[in-house]
Formats: sequence, C-alpha cells, structure tokens
Amino acid sequence: MRGMKYVVLAGLVSVFALGSLPAQGEESFEPPGMLLTWQQDPLTTMTIDWHSYEERDSVLQYRPDGEEDWEEAEGESFPFPFSERTIHRVELTGLEPGTRYDFHFGEDSAQYAFRTMPESIHDAPVRFAVGGDTRHNQEWMENTNEQAAKYDVDFVTWGGDLAYADGREDRLYRWEEWFEAMEQLITEDGRVIPVLAGIGNHEVVNGYYYNHDDYEQTDEWREQIAPYFYALFAFPGQPGYGVMDFGDYLSIILPDTDHSNPIEGEQTEWLAEVLEERRNVPHVFPNYHVPAYPSHRSYDGGVSTRVRENWVPLFEANNVQVAFENHDHTYKRTYPIRDGEISDDGIVYLGDGAWGVGTRSGDSQDEWYIDQFASERHAIIATIHGGHRKFVMVSEHGDIIDEYPQ
Repeated sequence: MRGMKYVVLAGLVSVFALGSLPAQGEESFEPPGMLLTWQQDPLTTMTIDWHSYEERDSVLQYRPDGEEDWEEAEGESFPFPFSERTIHRVELTGLEPGTRYDFHFGEDSAQYAFRTMPESIHDAPVRFAVGGDTRHNQEWMENTNEQAAKYDVDFVTWGGDLAYADGREDRLYRWEEWFEAMEQLITEDGRVIPVLAGIGNHEVVNGYYYNHDDYEQTDEWREQIAPYFYALFAFPGQPGYGVMDFGDYLSIILPDTDHSNPIEGEQTEWLAEVLEERRNVPHVFPNYHVPAYPSHRSYDGGVSTRVRENWVPLFEANNVQVAFENHDHTYKRTYPIRDGEISDDGIVYLGDGAWGVGTRSGDSQDEWYIDQFASERHAIIATIHGGHRKFVMVSEHGDIIDEYPQ
C-alpha cells in the first residue's frame, strides 16, 4: 500500500503510516494481548480489546484506510482475572461495511488494521476459519493460526477449550501464552483477524455446571466458575451462548454444551427461537463444543446424547446443513445425517476440535456415521459465496486433508 511501512516487532507484523512511527529513542507500546470481535452488527461495528500492565487510558484512534484524520473513541477498563493486567475495551459503531480501518492506542502505539464485513456475498465470497481446542502447546496453536491467516480469512470462530486454564488462578500463564499465539492472527498487511469464541469444558472450573452442587443459573455463578471466559470475551457475554448475524447472509450460533449453562431448558428454548427466526438465512452454522457425533469418545456419552436429543431435531427442522463440533481432538466429517440415519438430505457434522492440541486416535472412527477421519491438527476454511459453500480442511503444516463438497 502506498504511504505504508511494515515493521516486524517480536514476531508481530505491525503497520505504520509513514511519519507516524514513535520518535527516535522512544519505545512503541505493543499490548501484551489484543482481541477483536463483535457484539453487534459485523458490517458496521468492531469491538477491540487490548491489555496493558501500566496505567493507560481506554482510548484509541481509528480512521478509514487512506484517510489522514483520526477519530477518537473511549471505552472501559477492568481487571484481567488473577493478573496485574488491565483489559481495555472499545466498541466502534457507525462504520462503513466492507471497509478497512487503521487504529492505534495513542501516539506511542504501533498501528494496526481491521476490516468490516461486506453487505453482500453475491459479488465476492466471505471466508472464515473454524475449529476449537486451541492451545495445549503454544507452537501448535501458532502453526494453525498461521495457516488460517494465509487464507486471509475474514474472521475465526472457535467452539471452546481455548487456553486450557480451567478457570484456575494457577493457570493464568496459559492465557498469557494464548494471547502471545494470537499475534499469528495478524495478516502480512497488518490486519487483525476477529474471533468469535464459544465455551468448552476447559473454560470452566470442574468442566461442567453439574459438577457444582450449589450451582445457580445466574450471571454471578457463571462468572464464578468461568472467570477468564466472561472477562476476556465481549461476545457472547452473558449468559454464555449467543448468535452473531452477518447481514442477511450468515449466522454463527455458539451454544454451551453443559459447561456454564444446562443444555436442556432455557438454552434449548432460546436455540429453537433463534433457528426458527433464521430459517431463510442461506448460511446458518452452529459451532459448539461437545459433539453429537463423536469421533473419539463414546456415542452414548451423556452430553453427546443430550445434544442429539435436544438440539439435533431443531437443526433438522430449520434448514441447518452443516454443524461444527469439537472436544475430541481429531478431524472428522460425518455422512449427511437425518433422523439418526444416513440420508442425502441430512446434516454434515464437521469437527472435532484439533486446532492446537495433542491429537487422538479416534476410538469411534469406525462408527456408522463417520465418513472421513484424520488424527491431525487443522483448521476448517469455510467459503460462502451466494448460496454456495465450500469447506477445505488444512493441516497445521498447510496440507489439505479433506474437502467438502468434493
């Protein structure tokens, strides 16, 4: 780009407008953690989190790429759980769809960029990366992050088990390493890729709400058993499950498979309403943690059974064609399934959460519903264009291990 200079800082590609570098001898502020996501319309908003150790204002400057004048936005700050860090959060609104914006955190800050989502997918495709189970090992997570960034994805969605900190104070370092690995989700031209994250058992003390005898289905209790998750991610926020709509062409649904909310009851009622309201949206993708159709664990597991009994009938009744699952640390693609049988008009389930974790052999890979299986870390690269969709499964080393449809 004209008028831009690229500088590599500690493995992080940062973009500065010429003349905006800190003065000679001055140190540039680089946040020890940064996360972009959405709380509202991805076409016209962006939520930006950044962290600091020293005292700083929760203020950032932003502008459309190529413009000279900066606008300023002020947000809020709050503690990073069990840490000396502060989280700063600003939600930008009133943005233009399909537009690249530059931003920075003050005159001493490196400059970054993001882009809003387009109004339509008829003229050009939208591409995003899908997975879960992101960090047993920082290097593994970084490897798969790098592959997703190479595809210039518009965003990433992860279905839980992020840093494997289990809501515990003594595992704070795992979140610190997780945010270091997030630096690999900055593209070569300096764009920070947004993330939509769901909850898994390793976000929660003791994994599941029912392992707490005195659990209550309240905001306070959810924050108590999943303190990092509710502080670090603006979306979905409370009650821990949510849906993000991209114009009239795409909806990403992030449910909670018994971690900080029961599957049955309020959440299933919410899911039924969400799916019915989006029956005419051409691309609706649930992305949740525990699979209905596992590739490693038992088909008869309690959570998997509850997903099949409560959610799968809703998927089938509301035109869901592909669902994303995680938790088992493998790659799997099922046959199309409807009413518990292989069917040409069924739903394909893609998974099973092996972004940056040790993989498993797949004890259930010979089950009747498994079409393709691999014991490899990977990202699912999803492309939607008009009414068409394509999924390419890319290993952490860049090899294509499967495609659907073929």
